Amino acid sequence: MMASKVLVPLDGSELAEQALPCAVMLARGLPAELVLLRAVSLPPDVREFLDNAALKSGERLEQLQAEAGEYLRQVARRLEQDGLRVHRVILDRPAAEAIVDYAGQVDIQQIVMATHGYTGISRWVHGSVAERVLQSASVPVLLVRAQEKKPDAAAHVPLCQRILVPLDSSSVAEQVLPPVISIAQALAAGVTLFQVPIVFATGSLIGEWYLPLQGIFETAHQEAQTYLDGVADDLRAQGLEVSTALDTGGVADAIVNFAEANQVDLIAMCTHGRTGLARWTLGSVADRVLRAGRVPLLLVRAR
Repeated sequence: MMASKVLVPLDGSELAEQALPCAVMLARGLPAELVLLRAVSLPPDVREFLDNAALKSGERLEQLQAEAGEYLRQVARRLEQDGLRVHRVILDRPAAEAIVDYAGQVDIQQIVMATHGYTGISRWVHGSVAERVLQSASVPVLLVRAQEKKPDAAAHVPLCQRILVPLDSSSVAEQVLPPVISIAQALAAGVTLFQVPIVFATGSLIGEWYLPLQGIFETAHQEAQTYLDGVADDLRAQGLEVSTALDTGGVADAIVNFAEANQVDLIAMCTHGRTGLARWTLGSVADRVLRAGRVPLLLVRAR
């Protein structure tokens, strides 16, 4: 199903704006309306402090909202000059809550956010905005790794010619495929299905003989290739250009190295379990892929 709205949370910073080129790419290809969201709120302790100091917290909030409105108008003006449809939203509530609630109430198909700094998701774990969005959002979240150098938000829109989809032969991982299909069809992008076969044993006892380790690896690779070929055939039947690839070694490193060596424009993965990235944080696959690589990462929360 074609996306109709792409949500881009902004906080007024140049880092957050680095999500805009990817959002523009999606908006043009799908096509979709860009929804620029700014959450402006005063924490309860700040409200109490202002009130106790004979300052009016309501007036301060109105000032922040006015500043946010002017900021979003400036960003929207640049995007509209390029022919994009843009809608602006300011919500008086904490950022993560605002993003998730708005995405659930409106016809949002994608959330596009920038990660801040060089530490990927690791700076956002333990109750932070991105983690809570990933845990709670019912739509795919595209994370863009921010760089120190500020790009032009409306110019230098990236192309998406190759999407890398790591799979592990599970139905959970395959839940990333529907949004990948929509994006690939809309942007005329090719898809590479990728797997790193995992071998847990060092040998298998058969009668009085041990199957050599090399044989186990060969069997694992054959099974993985057969699986990828089957998924690839299903995607080709939907008109997609699909290739497959296998690699060895650490899963995260293999994903990052393949993406860099093969000009991948987007990596799409499924998060496992109800807690979003909770099982993947602190050195896990998704976190390491985001920290080590420079390719935008589309994450789909498994149901």
